[in-house]
Amino acid sequence: MTDPEAGAEPAAKAGLFDLRRILALLFVVYGTVLTVMGATVTSQSDLDRAGGVNVNLWVGVGMLLGAAAFAGWAALRPIRLPPAPDGPDGSDQAGPDPR
Repeated sequence: MTDPEAGAEPAAKAGLFDLRRILALLFVVYGTVLTVMGATVTSQSDLDRAGGVNVNLWVGVGMLLGAAAFAGWAALRPIRLPPAPDGPDGSDQAGPDPR
């Protein structure tokens, strides 16, 4: 049986756990919850306690914008790994030491 990840590009594996993508995902989840809660179940007493501002709605929208910023940053500036060394022992030399 062959390993499906054996032929995968190393840059794809490096970008898999990119912190910017993880933060974008978390911001989308929490931002969506706050936006829905702020738009649907905010009572007048909640608004009165916050000085008339629907805090859940505005923070949720802000988190969604932050998620878009993180996702855009990760897409525009992906992780680039340095090129692999050419030598068999991991050095830049192609053969044994000529000394």
